[in-house]
Amino acid sequence: MSVPMDGSAFAVRNTATGLYLSTSASYAGAGVVLAASPDGAAPGWILQRYQSGHYLLNATDTTMCLNVAYESKSAGANLQQWSCNGGTSEMWTLGPTSSGGLTLVNQNSGLVAGAAGSNSGSAVIQMASANDPLAQWHVVVLNSSASSSITATASAPEMNTDISSSRIVHAAMFGDETIYNIYTSIFSSTGNLAAIIHDLSRIVGLGFSTILLMPIHPIGVPFENHPACGSPYAVADYYAIDPSLGQLSDFATLMDEAHTLGLKIIIDVVLNHTAWNHPFTIQHPEYYVHTDNIKYNPKSISQAFNFNDVAQLDFKSGPAVQKYMMTMLVWWMKNYNVDGFRFDTADNPYGKDRMIPAAAWAFIGNNLKAVNPKVILLGECCNPELSLNPFNMDYANYSLQPAVAFATKTQDASRLPKVFDQLQSAHPGGMLHMSIMQNWDMDLDLNMYGGPDGTLCAAAFNFTIEGVPMLFAGEEVGNDCGGYNTHAPVNWSSSLSSRFSAFYRSLGMLRRSHEALRRGDTTWLTSGGGAGLIAFTRSGVNEEILVAINFSASAVGGSASTKRSIFKKDKLPTEGWAEITPPGAAYGVPHPAPPTIKLGPWDFALFCRGL
Repeated sequence: MSVPMDGSAFAVRNTATGLYLSTSASYAGAGVVLAASPDGAAPGWILQRYQSGHYLLNATDTTMCLNVAYESKSAGANLQQWSCNGGTSEMWTLGPTSSGGLTLVNQNSGLVAGAAGSNSGSAVIQMASANDPLAQWHVVVLNSSASSSITATASAPEMNTDISSSRIVHAAMFGDETIYNIYTSIFSSTGNLAAIIHDLSRIVGLGFSTILLMPIHPIGVPFENHPACGSPYAVADYYAIDPSLGQLSDFATLMDEAHTLGLKIIIDVVLNHTAWNHPFTIQHPEYYVHTDNIKYNPKSISQAFNFNDVAQLDFKSGPAVQKYMMTMLVWWMKNYNVDGFRFDTADNPYGKDRMIPAAAWAFIGNNLKAVNPKVILLGECCNPELSLNPFNMDYANYSLQPAVAFATKTQDASRLPKVFDQLQSAHPGGMLHMSIMQNWDMDLDLNMYGGPDGTLCAAAFNFTIEGVPMLFAGEEVGNDCGGYNTHAPVNWSSSLSSRFSAFYRSLGMLRRSHEALRRGDTTWLTSGGGAGLIAFTRSGVNEEILVAINFSASAVGGSASTKRSIFKKDKLPTEGWAEITPPGAAYGVPHPAPPTIKLGPWDFALFCRGL
């Protein structure tokens, strides 16, 4: 038995009749039926691997999930489409048949999906016998586009039972990214896009591949009895630029100039909620969650979480909201060549009760990847369920960043290997996690990491460990203004500017120059140098990098003579190492070659050898 790859579009054809699994209408609760394939346009589904071998089947035209009506456990119960909620009645396992097809077994009832008749329009129901030909199916992989039309391929691509190869491709496609995060309003004295355009060459010179712009859309204003806080995450219009930042023509110029220099641009988008003065609150109150469950009552729209300046959209009420958002994102890609998106609150609250269901994310991601297979999809989430489906990067390093801050504050880095290993083991191989120093939702890096010396040690770790490093604009000069949700302009003339600028420029270019730092495997070393010392290697195809960092105010020494391994301890090679340490460390002198480790207070050392 072969099954489609997660997130791919496919059709489900009944073995006995040759007809396809289809929805009968667009509303929640509509029955699932057999249908012909008019003009080659087979009804499409997307497979979502959920957990423990269970899958969601998400209809591509409505974005709803294959479900059993009323969660029935009885044979003969109708199948329907319903807003995806992660319940057991919409979870399916795929069982093999002797003919090479499959059965769809419902997790809640243990019964199989089968046709009640052999004609087009026949209902699809639960059946007790998996041996009935009407309960057996084959899958046909489809080509999808950003539009709603989906047609069968003349020769379907080979299906996968193992997506490990796609994970390898994914890591190779996005593993070189280094992201520079800009809040346009505080980036310059003018606070507009033009200032970013003038600074693109400097950003390239720092070694960054991609710019992430915090939301650039018009910001909400007070509306009726609802406040506004000036947050860029309160979006009043998804198809416009905030007038304080410039015009759409300025954004187009920014995209063109960035692409000329080889830089990508991704934009921060807020799909979870809107400002109160967004037209939807009046024109489409049914798009929102309501305190009284009366979906057409504008007065009962719920606020999002504990943010009283934004209204909570309802992705579970039907396909309208996710279709709108998907269309809007495709518009930015096709009209302005946007290279990707950062999705705010993608997994809030964590797990199946998130406001935007996994199936909705997969629907959006599948359509964006159809426009550009290399689109960057960065989810503000840390849930393995959404790893690679659809996000190719996430904020799971939210769990690692506090451990780095803890190391600098306590001068004890012993937790870092364990936290890193737990993070890697929890997610599918090839998933990329952001290495975050600071962002708009955090305090100044200088405060979080205990001052300049700890900050540079943290940066040395973030830019050399596995993941995609991100720098919040201003960190590279030791910006000492602002803090959590700051609106204070960056202080580009900080007293730390000279030291920090040289360090970050060297560190960024070092990462760009060494494949092992971008894609190499991580192996933690046994160093014996005290709680403040960590050491690890990054091994690529042609080179190996050794990184040693002292997260303490005392000099340390040790020997990185062994590599930690589940099966054995391998001796670290003792020859061929050349020092490549960037400037900026507090100690800042040449270091003895491995396996010897000798670091001063808040010191770090990098060595490289060819393989």
